[in-house]
Parts: sequence; structure tokens; C-alpha cells
Amino acid sequence: MTRMKKHGVRSGIAWVMGGLIAWTAGPACIGPAPVAAAPVIRADGIVELLRPDGSVAATVAVEIAETPEARARGLMGRVLSDFMTGMLFIFESAQPQTFWMRNTPSSLDMIFVDAGGRVLNVAAHTTPVSDQLYSSAGPAKYVVEAKAGFADRFDIRPGCSMRWKRR
Repeated sequence: MTRMKKHGVRSGIAWVMGGLIAWTAGPACIGPAPVAAAPVIRADGIVELLRPDGSVAATVAVEIAETPEARARGLMGRVLSDFMTGMLFIFESAQPQTFWMRNTPSSLDMIFVDAGGRVLNVAAHTTPVSDQLYSSAGPAKYVVEAKAGFADRFDIRPGCSMRWKRR
């Protein structure tokens, strides 16, 4: 009886240890799980953000979101890799605009711009994957979304302006 227990314990330990070794070694042998490539930003246009003196503070290649579907989707599921790409939301008319970060995995700066191209306000360093609301400080016709820190880096604030063109 004692011999059976020892044998049973030993084989049980060996089985468990073998399973652990196989479990820990298994994924390493197979390699890392493939990572899906993030959808790329289409360069539909160029946005220039201007200092109050009219000089160019920053130029951004933007994907243009001008349909209700494109505006609703925005940058959901995408990450901006640098300060040189972003998204330009264009609305039919200037109205108070409210945005959120639902399903948006990285922090953004939102630059609210009126119909005359003047920056109304900036919602900087927004909270990723949240339903927190970010609103314009008046009727906005455009919103530029850029990687968080963009507005600080290029000193974009009320008093600056924006111009844009399609590619």
C-alpha cells in the first residue's frame, strides 16, 4: 500500500510538472500571437494650424470624416502613431459639438474650430475608452483630432486658426 501511494504521488507530480512545463513552453514554441495591424489613417487632406501672427505652427495629414457614419466611427479602434497624422471632422453647419472617446484606445487632443477657421478651444489629453464628454466652447464647424500632447507641443490654443485642403 505504501509503495502504491509513493508511486501514485510520484506519477501524479510528474504528470502535473510535465503539464506545467508543456504549458509554459508551449506558447514559446509556437511564437507570439499575431497582432492585427491598426487601420491606417488615409491622407485625404492637409490641415495647417496657424499661430495668431499667421505663421504655420503645425501641418497634419488628415483623414476627413464628413459623413454621419464616418464622424460616428472617428478614430475608434485606431492609434495615432505620431503628431503628423490626425482626423478632420467636417460638419454641415457650425453648432455646439460634443465628442467622446468610446472605443478609442489612446488619448487625443481635440481642437474645436468655428466656421471662420478660429480655434475655439482644445480638449487636451482626453481619456481613452471613455464616455466622458468633450464639448466645443461655441458653434464649431470643424474638429481636428491629433495625438495627445499635440496642442502643447505646437502651442495650439484659442487665438490660433486653421486652414485645410483636400489632397
